[in-house]
Amino acid sequence: MVDSRTREEPRACRRSGRSAAGGRRVQQAPPRRRPKRRHGILFKLYIFLVFCSAIVVGLYIAHELLVQPPAIPQSETTAPDTEDTALPVADQEDPNALVRRDGVYNFVLLGKDVDSSNTDTIILVSFDTAQGKIGMISIPRDTAVNRTWTTQTAKLNYAYHNGGADVLMDEIQQTFGVPVDYYIHVDLKGFIALVDELGGVDIEIPLDMNYDDPVQGLHIHFSAGYQHLDGQETMEAVRYRHDNESSPNYWSNQWYSDVQRGEFQREVLITLAKKVISWNSLTKVTSFLDIFNSYVETNLSLTDMAYFAEQAMKLDLSTAVQQGSLTGRGDGVLKGYKWGGTTNYIYQAEDILPTLNALVNPYTRDLTEDDLDLPVAVRYTQSS
Repeated sequence: MVDSRTREEPRACRRSGRSAAGGRRVQQAPPRRRPKRRHGILFKLYIFLVFCSAIVVGLYIAHELLVQPPAIPQSETTAPDTEDTALPVADQEDPNALVRRDGVYNFVLLGKDVDSSNTDTIILVSFDTAQGKIGMISIPRDTAVNRTWTTQTAKLNYAYHNGGADVLMDEIQQTFGVPVDYYIHVDLKGFIALVDELGGVDIEIPLDMNYDDPVQGLHIHFSAGYQHLDGQETMEAVRYRHDNESSPNYWSNQWYSDVQRGEFQREVLITLAKKVISWNSLTKVTSFLDIFNSYVETNLSLTDMAYFAEQAMKLDLSTAVQQGSLTGRGDGVLKGYKWGGTTNYIYQAEDILPTLNALVNPYTRDLTEDDLDLPVAVRYTQSS
């Protein structure tokens, strides 16, 4: 559902897109269910704000440097069912070749909220600098992948645990056919500091919020109405889902579904992003750099940041950003493992291709099922 030839690559290897000729598996599509939304919206807000803050730092650098656009990496072709053997570079005269569009760059934003080596949030971002558009897709951390680099269940976030950002970027391309050029890995601990550095946010709280979770140390108490929130309060407001059952407003607040919550979160996101990408933020470059040094890891060079900063300043964030999610199932059995509950995902190509092509495909042609490498469940534990 729907709400960039050669460059010096910083990674040792990059798995590529596949031609339309290889690896197709014909199967009967089982009944499908829509997955429940994960609770990682705070990561989405924070890491996108970090991305915007990087733009401000890059904009400052751009005043000191002669900035050129990064070269578009044109991938070699590798069939999904092969090992890492590289085939010849795609022939641009072939209508089925995977040829990158000029000015389109892909990023993966990674975040975590606990002291672990896995990634709790994975967001794929495509920046079309030619058209002035940004597409964003959230990928569940427990997405199933066809890999053997771990003896444990092959989940996407295990790629970061086993090999870091480079391996995870390769796995995204291997699984979804979408190349990733850059990564930005951030620590959630910087969210409050970043919002406070921006002077907080003025936002309309849509309803009375009353929720306490002593285990998490989370206490959310707001009255409906227009308010100024600092970093801690912003974190609390965007995390709110419902009142405690003991609250007198528990049942009357049931109208605040994931749809309304998503609208509120996007409003907070856009409001904060506008504050980041403003000329006033140039005075905060030193503070942003301090936050980056403490909480951010990336393969973006200073000149890369400068270029994307200049391009981002041309955007109207109210209309330029489109978001989507992938429809899959979390109740499959794969490779002897039971993938139950709502935290493990298996996809059907026909369900996700429209979203991939609309938001993050950097190629001159649409991706097809043959370009993907999606695991096939042996069976499903729930009926549709």
